[in-house]
Amino acid sequence: MATAEVIKACRDSLSRIQDFDPNSISRLDVLGSALSFEEAVADAERLIAFYQRIPLTITDDLSNPLLDSLKRQADADFNILDQISKFNPSQGGTTATRTNLINQLRAAYETAFSALWQYLAYGVARTTDAKVLEREARATIQGIKDQSASAAEDLKKARDGAEGILANIKTMAAEVGVTKQAQYFKDEADKHESTSATWETKVKNMAYVVVGFAVLSLFLHKISWLAPSNSIESAQLISSKVLIFAVLSYMLLLGARNYLSHKHNAVVNRHRQNALLTYKALADAAQAKGAEDIVLAHAASCIFAPQETGYSKGGAESGGGSKSVLELLTKATARTDNAH
Repeated sequence: MATAEVIKACRDSLSRIQDFDPNSISRLDVLGSALSFEEAVADAERLIAFYQRIPLTITDDLSNPLLDSLKRQADADFNILDQISKFNPSQGGTTATRTNLINQLRAAYETAFSALWQYLAYGVARTTDAKVLEREARATIQGIKDQSASAAEDLKKARDGAEGILANIKTMAAEVGVTKQAQYFKDEADKHESTSATWETKVKNMAYVVVGFAVLSLFLHKISWLAPSNSIESAQLISSKVLIFAVLSYMLLLGARNYLSHKHNAVVNRHRQNALLTYKALADAAQAKGAEDIVLAHAASCIFAPQETGYSKGGAESGGGSKSVLELLTKATARTDNAH
């Protein structure tokens, strides 16, 4: 049985000559056309190609003597290529030496083939062995199956993750959409709140005016040029005071109604905003089948029901929302019965 050190040494020698670049021995730019080895490049390519046909894997099957024989032959042929690569006329390299090296390289192929053709034949037989090929094919197929199974599992995980992300995105989009719609009611509530504060100030000012006029009217008859001298002038003064007081009282009442109307509308729109913001939570919490439709009906009734303007009474109709809820509840019960 061959030792690991011998196998490694043989592989190193074989790899070294297999990896050698045959064009590197030409050195036409260094040696010139007279001393270059351009004519030996083809012989080097032929020799290296022969060694490249010997697979490195056969070294695992060879004994120590055969490995030594293969290693010595590879080292000898590499030595010729190495000498050509290091040929230098300035260091004693002559034309005769050059010619001798070229002849050795040309003869090296025949020598190597005669000594190593058995290795080449064994390598070809080994690489084309049906059982070996079948075993390698099965191993390759199994590897492909394992990789396919792993890839399929990864794709399944990625798909599940993508579906989860998509569901989260849809949920977030729905919540953002609801929040955006609720913003309209919030803006409307803020506007009515601000307007109601303005009308509250006006109502207070008008109340001060009415009280001031009431106090002033108590002393109008004390003013000499307004003091009545007979019953007719007294009647005119009283009627004027009543008319002015009535107009001021009406203005106070109108301002108060405007204040209350805007205050009421601010509360209504705030309630609509809260209904939109809490709709999804209520729908998700409902477990009964059809409960989501009922919650939606209540939310829609709260949102789209007309609100009082403050200038007319009974502006909002009642009963529509309850009717819709009863209809939806009946439909939900019918669907439940049909399912059973």
